[in-house]
Amino acid sequence: MKIAEIAIAVLAFVTGLVAAWYWYRASKITADPGWGPNGLAEPGIHPAAQDAWIVAMLRSASESARLNKIAAFWTAAAVALNALAALIAFIG
Repeated sequence: MKIAEIAIAVLAFVTGLVAAWYWYRASKITADPGWGPNGLAEPGIHPAAQDAWIVAMLRSASESARLNKIAAFWTAAAVALNALAALIAFIG
């Protein structure tokens, strides 16, 4: 029983680290309208530039939400595994 408890606790630790990595990645998403040193020139027309920023913000929010969803799944797995390890320790 002790080996199973330790193995599940280690697995819970690893899944927690995976969740943290996804949340870190989600926090590093930036809005990129596509212009800059290696991209296109910024449009001179103000509404076109605004539209590009809006699209960039929506894309970055969508990507960040996708990564947050994955991180939430991994966090739930870590919590479930921690609970299982505690239950095994309590029983055994």
